[in-house]
Amino acid sequence: MSILARTPAPPLAAAALLVLLASCSGEEQQTRIPTSVRSETSRPPVEQPAPELLSSQQAFIAVSSRVTPAVVNISAARITPERRLPAFFDDFFGEPLPESPHGPRKEQSLGSGFIISADGYILTNEHVVKGAEEIKVRLSDARTYPGKLIGVDPRTDVAVLKIAADAGLTAAVLGDSDKLQVGQWALAIGNPFGLDRTLTVGVISATGRANVGIEDYEDFVQTDASINP
Repeated sequence: MSILARTPAPPLAAAALLVLLASCSGEEQQTRIPTSVRSETSRPPVEQPAPELLSSQQAFIAVSSRVTPAVVNISAARITPERRLPAFFDDFFGEPLPESPHGPRKEQSLGSGFIISADGYILTNEHVVKGAEEIKVRLSDARTYPGKLIGVDPRTDVAVLKIAADAGLTAAVLGDSDKLQVGQWALAIGNPFGLDRTLTVGVISATGRANVGIEDYEDFVQTDASINP
């Protein structure tokens, strides 16, 4: 039977081995990241809106807050006469047809407008008040006044109304269309289909538009900002 003798390691080699093990252990401790830190660094970053977007949003909010009090809701009522079938149908059936039991009808249209002076003048569309026998104007604070038609321009679909308000009114400040530039923001505020305080956003698409079917007027501003619910 043979016995393998264990040869003791030289002291220098043993010391070197201990230093190596100690250094490896130290590196592991230094690079080990606590669980709480790992969980924090593994979270996805929270997306923040770009500063330019926040600036545009704040500008839209400011414009809406400033202009909305000048925007009004307009309700126009008109009486339409009874519609009777042409006399041709009397001859066709051999006797006059009976009159409609409903008689004249009351029709109502809704539209938007905005106050252009503190003494109650309002700009709106001609088609909203065309043929109206009764006009009501409701302000942004729900006050309602009868409206008086001052004048119309059917070619540009523009009408001017007047209300006798019992308190100061907020008027919209008209800008200078000659200073508009293509690409600028355009905000449309109104009450489509009777829905109050609707705002849509677009841009100035073109300036100086002509040949739009109105011979007496030129130099129109084109925008894609439409009023819709």
